[in-house]
Amino acid sequence: MGCDMDMRNNKSTAAIAAVLMIGAAALQGCSGQPSADQPSESRATGAPAKAGAYGVYVDSEGHIALPDDFLTDWAHLGSWAVAKDGGVEGIHNVYTPKEEVDYFRQNQEFRDGAMLVKEVRAARGAAHTTGDAHWGEDVQVWFLMVKDREGRFPDNPLWGDGWGWALYNGGDRATQVATDYKKDCLGCHIPAEKTDWTYTYAYPTLGPQVAQYAPKEEDAASMAAAAMTAMASASEGGAAGEGVYKRCAACHSLMPGQHGLGPSLAGVFGRKAGSAEGYAYSPAMTNSDVVWSEETIDAHLKDVKGFIPGNKMGALFPNGVPDADERDAVIAYLKEASQ
Repeated sequence: MGCDMDMRNNKSTAAIAAVLMIGAAALQGCSGQPSADQPSESRATGAPAKAGAYGVYVDSEGHIALPDDFLTDWAHLGSWAVAKDGGVEGIHNVYTPKEEVDYFRQNQEFRDGAMLVKEVRAARGAAHTTGDAHWGEDVQVWFLMVKDREGRFPDNPLWGDGWGWALYNGGDRATQVATDYKKDCLGCHIPAEKTDWTYTYAYPTLGPQVAQYAPKEEDAASMAAAAMTAMASASEGGAAGEGVYKRCAACHSLMPGQHGLGPSLAGVFGRKAGSAEGYAYSPAMTNSDVVWSEETIDAHLKDVKGFIPGNKMGALFPNGVPDADERDAVIAYLKEASQ
């Protein structure tokens, strides 16, 4: 992934947006923190060993470390522009070691130990001579995948469906925050199940043949809907508020001090925004004067980007909870469950 995006305001923007939105995801990824027995020298060089990521970025327990210099030493596979409201709100750039590109071009599949890194950056746009141009700025998250053809870590909830999964917040390269790949990651990859859970058609570096897997323009919306349905499927059968909360649970726990991609919501009512100990908040959240109550949580979920401009959730979950009844239900649930 890694490039500047030049977006024009013409008829193609809407079609591009529908296809590209499904690649974002969420953010999607998972594993554990890098452990002390990981070879630091090989991490620093960015050059994978013969066994791919294993023993270099993946330790004996399945913890996946974020490589130090993939931006300069790895191959850029392709980029996603996440479009919204006539603009671009995120740039997603994908990288892999150069030897993995060679292997894929020859075999039309990722080899065991192949590693993918998606870097998600906030987007900024302005008028240029070529039109309305957008480019990436601050890193929001890093999402990692490691190919596993041997089922190495059957008891690790961050490994399965042929891959290891990991997620790091943009402000912290050392702490892996995902907990369960099925809950945190897989839903966003449902449309790519037939291509080994990866959106290979968006990665032209892998060769011209990958273009055959691109969805038809008219199918893009249904693919995105399928992903959203998979992510929300846990809601079925539960009480209304609990069901809505299950969409939030990929990022927020209800256990004190157990932070994930988002902070723990334990004790959230009456707490100043940006003050939960141990979580790396955005400056926008830390510097706000908001105190969480039924009214402020409702306002935040209704307008995630605008209520506290610049917060992390605004970039990763910009639509929030638009339905007023669902907001009422999840707030009532949280008021009880977060105590």
